[in-house]
Order: sequence, then C-alpha cells, then structure tokens
Amino acid sequence: METAGTRSAAAMHASQDGFRLDINALRALSVIAVVGFHFQIPGFAGGFVGVDVFLVITGYLMTTKVLNDLRFGRFSLWAFVMMRMRRIYPALAVAVAVSVVIGWFVTLPAEYLKHLLQALSALAFFSHFAFSSDNGYFAMAAQTKPLLHTWSLSLEWQFYIWMSSIAWLVWRLASRAKSSFSAVTIALHIFAALSLVWCLWASQHDATGSSFFSLRARAWEPLAGGLIAAAEIRRRSEGVKTSWLESPVIALAGWALVAGCTVYPMPEAQWPGVLTILPILGASMIVAARQGAGEGSLLALSPVQRIGDWSYSIYLWHWPIWVFALSWLAVRDYEIGAAQKIAMVLASLALGALSYRYVEQPVRTQRAFWTPRVLLTGSLVSFAVFAGFASLAFLNQGFPGRLPDYLLPAELARRTNTPRDECFRNANSMRKATEVYCSFGSAPAAGRSSAILWGDSFANQYLDPISSAALANGIHGLIATQSGCRAFVDDVAGHGYQPPCRQFNRSTLDFVLAQTEPSIVVLGSIWGTAAEVSVLVDRLLSAGKTVVFIMPLLHIGFDVPQRWIENQIRAGKAIEEWKVDADPDLTMSVFRNEIAHALDRHRDNPHFVTVDPMSVVCEHGYCYLVRNGQANFRDTAHISNVNASQYAGLFDAAFKAALRAGTEAEKKKD
Repeated sequence: METAGTRSAAAMHASQDGFRLDINALRALSVIAVVGFHFQIPGFAGGFVGVDVFLVITGYLMTTKVLNDLRFGRFSLWAFVMMRMRRIYPALAVAVAVSVVIGWFVTLPAEYLKHLLQALSALAFFSHFAFSSDNGYFAMAAQTKPLLHTWSLSLEWQFYIWMSSIAWLVWRLASRAKSSFSAVTIALHIFAALSLVWCLWASQHDATGSSFFSLRARAWEPLAGGLIAAAEIRRRSEGVKTSWLESPVIALAGWALVAGCTVYPMPEAQWPGVLTILPILGASMIVAARQGAGEGSLLALSPVQRIGDWSYSIYLWHWPIWVFALSWLAVRDYEIGAAQKIAMVLASLALGALSYRYVEQPVRTQRAFWTPRVLLTGSLVSFAVFAGFASLAFLNQGFPGRLPDYLLPAELARRTNTPRDECFRNANSMRKATEVYCSFGSAPAAGRSSAILWGDSFANQYLDPISSAALANGIHGLIATQSGCRAFVDDVAGHGYQPPCRQFNRSTLDFVLAQTEPSIVVLGSIWGTAAEVSVLVDRLLSAGKTVVFIMPLLHIGFDVPQRWIENQIRAGKAIEEWKVDADPDLTMSVFRNEIAHALDRHRDNPHFVTVDPMSVVCEHGYCYLVRNGQANFRDTAHISNVNASQYAGLFDAAFKAALRAGTEAEKKKD
C-alpha cells in the first residue's frame, strides 16, 4: 500500500512530475474505505476495493520510476529494490513484532504457531502464498489472523520485482532507446491482457478463491496504472503537453466510480473478477486526469493529505487492532458497538501517525545513518530473530505453559484438519492423494459388500467412526467427499453450483450406478432442500443400492471452542460441561421434519437406513456442546475430531442393517 513520499514546496506546485496531491487524496480515500469495510462501518460495504485502488497507484508510481530511470540510463535493480525496502520494511517489521508480542498473551499454542509462520511469510514478502494455502473451507477465521492484510504488501513486492526485471530485460534486448520504450510498453500491455484474461477465467472456475491472493490474477491492476505512466512518458517525450483525459469531468467520474464501488456491496466471493474492472477504471481515470492538484482544492485539505501520508501505516495497524480488540471484547462479553468502532478507528489513525513520524520518516530521511548496508543488515537480523523465535516456539509446541491448562482442550477441538485430509477434495476437486477414491475400512475382497461415503465436509466429518464401523463389519469403503459440495443429482439441481462441484457429483453418481459395488452409499451433507434429498435417494434406491442417510445435526451459529474459551476465561476455571436448550432453531426441527416427510415412503424399505447423530449429543431437551471436558464441535457446526468416536455405534448399527438388507435381497434372488 503505497503512501506519500517526502515532499518539498516546489514539488507540490507546478511540476508535472512532482508530488501529486490528487494521488495522495486517493490514498486517503482508499485506506478509509478499507478500514471502514474491515471495521464493519455502515456505508463501506464494498470498501475492500480500496486495496485494488492502491494497486493502481503503486503501479503508476513504480512504473513511472522504472521507465524514467531506464530512459536516462540510471536504472539499477538493486537501487530500486532498496528504495522499496526502505519504504516498506521498517514499518512492517515493527507492526509484525508488536503483533507477535501481543499474540503471546492472547493466542492459543496452535494458533500462535500459525501466527509466527504468517509473520515470517510477511517479512519475507510471501504472505499472499501463505494465506492462499490457508484459505480453504476449514481455514482459521479471518478474525484470528492478525497479519492477514499483509498479503497485499507481499503481492505488491512481487509486482515490483517482476515488473522492474521484465522492463529492464526487454529494454536491454531492444536495440535503440525509442524502440526499447515501445517494446517495454508492448510487454506491459501483453502481461496486463494475459493477467486480466486469467482473472476473469479464474473468477468463474476457481471455487477455492485462491485467485484473490494471486499476482497472476491481479497483475493487470497495477499494470493499469503502469500503462497510464507509460502513455504519459511517451506523450511528453513527443512534446505533447496534455491529453484529452486530463479533464475535470474524467476526474469527477473517476471519483464517483471509486466512491460508488466503496459504498455498494461488491461480491467478495468472486473477487477479483469482471466487476473489479469498475474500481480499477475509476482509479485509473483519477490518476490519468491529473486534476485537483492545486493547493486550494478540496483534495489539498490538510486532514485529507495527512491521512494520505499516513495511509501505509494506518493500513499496517488497523487490522491487528481489529483482531486483538475483537478478542479482548469477546472475552469480556462486551458488545462491538459504535463507541468501540470509533475507538478502534482513532487508534488506527494514532498508531498510523506515530509509525509515519517515528519509523517511516526517519528511515527515509536520515540516509546518512540508514545506509543501504545498515538497512539490509537490520532487515536480515530482524528476520533471523523472528525465525529463531519461531523455531523455538515449534520445538516447545507454541509454549502452552503461558496459558491456563483448562484452555488446551478447546485448542484441541479447534484443530481443523479434516479426517484423511489428503483424500478430501478442495472446491476445485483437487486432492493430495493419487487414488481416484481413497479407501477406508477393511481390505477389498471378492464377494463382500462395499460402501462409498459421498458428500461434503458434513459427510467427511464422520469418517473416523464410519471407518471403525466398516472395519468391524468387514466392509471396504471409498471416500468421495469434496469441500463445499453437497451430494445432489446434477440434472435436477438448481443454479449456483460451481462447475467442479457439478462435475464431481456427476462422476460420483455415474461411478456408483455403473456397477454392483459399492452396494452401500453413505450420504452426508449440509443438505439444501428436502426435494433435492428425495430425488437423490430415489435415484440410488431405484438402482438397487442401500442408502445410509445421515440426518442434519445442529445449527449452532457461533464458534463453539472460541465461545468455550471465552466462558472459561470469564469464569476463571474449567467448564467441564456446557449444555443448551434444544430449541427449534438449534435443532433445525422444521427442516428435519421436511426431510423426514419427503423420505417417509421409504420407511419400511430395508435398503434405506437413517442415521441421526442428534441422538448422541441431545437428550432430555438439551444439547451438549461440551461434555466430559471435551468439545463436541470444532467450529459452528462440524463435530470435533476428539469426540467423533462417540458416533461409531450409530454407524455400526447402520452397517449391520445394510448388510442384512443385502443378505435378504440375495436370498430372494436365489
């Protein structure tokens, strides 16, 4: 997130290449948009577009710097990298260090280890990769990642390296200065076009959302600013002083477009995508128009310019403030109201101003002390210290002794690795296992019944007790589970399902129907409608399969381990048992009754077996979220791995019933 440089009085006036008050004001709007969105302030429903706007700004400024230095024969990749290091690293290192210190006092061991890894990735400018890999269905909630926002800094850093290196290489390969400039401009156009095409494709086909953190999908955003810079430099070199784009109307339209995108609830789920063009276009119009740069304009007002100056540091501090403040307020059972949000905004502004004044500016202005050697040495030393501390933390398993022992069972429940994670497909149908379908239960054998577990994470969560029951009953099983993709018959499913999910369900159904085995189909999902369930069950039963149908469990609506932690901290002791009223919303009684009614016609069919996990955790009008000192759930709805074995009896009975149905069917054939 690029911010203002030191500006002299001369630079603030007439010079076209001097300090741009309009760009600094655009920085201010962008950081306000991001803070407003993250702090959930009304009027900033699309405020996350502020990051996209920042990318346009950084692309414009850095491409201008690189192309001008190449034209005048003074470009040095080393000098360029050190310039960006001087600008970004010191403030980042301070913010990361403070977050690690605070995390020591408030973060559970496993989360603290993740925090340390994310700190290292942020300092190495690889955090966009780290958060992309931790972006799955069971990834930690954003509110537990104090350094999540550093992904954009890492992405910018990667852009700096690639853009400057490619521009320098193309320039060297071309024969003359004029042709070199044209070649670089063409290269920038090509990379921008390729990136935009990839972005639009990924927004429709990448169901995991990993393109959100991808430079490949976002390079066109800073390159939009870079192409404006290239056009301006070419125009001036040819003696053309102004462009038709340099118009108040263009600028006003750009400001309106960016503001509109900030206010409107833009779709985060498929971002970046086709709608990302709107804020990029708006920011590009503002940058290209070059309006409102006079000191008497609204954009030159001191509060606007100060926030623009502080924007980088505000961005660095606002998200850790939000994450740690949420944790502090939740533990004390305080509401997050307007007063709390105002306090967090003021804290972000204050820390941003202090960071700008005492970290950013000294490193940038006191160059006699902060020489490149000192800066690089200091950066390497700080990274080495972090790496050493992280290694020590891993050897000590996150230093569990710093927190009360009674909190550790909650951490155990929050370990989010889904059973047989290598076999659990992500939303793009990718998995680590090489088999088409992984196996569970007993070894395959001729003449034995086999089963397949089909569904989403709400099927996969029962894999351990299902495996135990299958092994006990001599059943060989296959795993067909995919994140965020409930089982359904594709030709009757509604719209809104991603193509990988549809293909997965089509292939699974075809596989099941194409052969006698697997004869038992275990269905589990976060079911959509009773009608959808009925169609799927009918299709399988009509094909001679035995269906073991897992009823929905509970709809809790809050993170059980997190709330358990908060309750225990407030109580100052362990809470061994936590039960809540089995009200209709919690038990989803209306929806369960709809499913039961839709499947009632199969009640006497021995090939249809129902498993109701609610009977394990609910009794006498109560449902147990915590029992015997262990959490029954690992998040808002999924069962915890530590207590999964308590469902083994249900599946053992279900498999026995399924085997009896198969035996009786064989006898009738004979």
